[in-house]
Amino acid sequence: MGSWSVLSVAQRHTTLNNATNLGINYYVTFRLQYTKSAFGKFVEPPLMAWDEIILYNDHAAKTRWEFRGNMYTHKPASPTVAVWAQRYHRAYWHAHGQAYPDSRAKGHSKLFDMKGSPVTGATLGKVPPGNFTSLTSPEQGSIYGKQNAAVQEYLKKNGGILEIEVHDIPSILRPTNSGKAKNVERLLTFNCGVTGTGPRVQAWLYSKVDSTKQERDWTNQFNNDGNPPGVKTTGLTLLPAGTPGAGIDGSDILPSGGIW
Repeated sequence: MGSWSVLSVAQRHTTLNNATNLGINYYVTFRLQYTKSAFGKFVEPPLMAWDEIILYNDHAAKTRWEFRGNMYTHKPASPTVAVWAQRYHRAYWHAHGQAYPDSRAKGHSKLFDMKGSPVTGATLGKVPPGNFTSLTSPEQGSIYGKQNAAVQEYLKKNGGILEIEVHDIPSILRPTNSGKAKNVERLLTFNCGVTGTGPRVQAWLYSKVDSTKQERDWTNQFNNDGNPPGVKTTGLTLLPAGTPGAGIDGSDILPSGGIW
């Protein structure tokens, strides 16, 4: 049977500082190579490891929450990480030069041949686009399946390279004019790669917003080298994981057309 290898994992970021949010745009690009085999069936790549530690302190409310785990396996339908499960039909759409129809989608998936040249839509063939009024309809699920199969079959016969880019937007909402005090800080650490194989990238983002201080005294610090700063939790009540404040409920299933 064929096999996958990780050619590279690379990260980059840009600062996000607008009227509503303070944070970053964080991009991790994975390049995976599939080597074909004359025998056996097509095999899927290992799972993405999007390992995060989130420490969030709300000093105004005197509460805190935290999360530790693989955000991909924990919340695979999140618009941030869904591209991994949707890697084949997202690559199909890109090969045909068409924008993916879900406006929530972030990141990209692209298919290249073994020499690194883009695979065209003509090479993959055309699957009827169907009716995109419902991305989760049975009809659409069948079309996603055919688009997935077109890319899988190409890789099985020829080998090739998948480039999957995950785009995260970790940020803190700015204080509003409601008069309610806001004093929050968050330390977010990333450790991203492919489960069980290949290189990883690591980084951290420390953000602090305090409505009682001038914006010049706020913090929005990203670093992909060195140790993150310590975060004090004295006097803060730990909220249980899964609360609305944490924003993590663990109820998600695979996104439309997704494959583990």
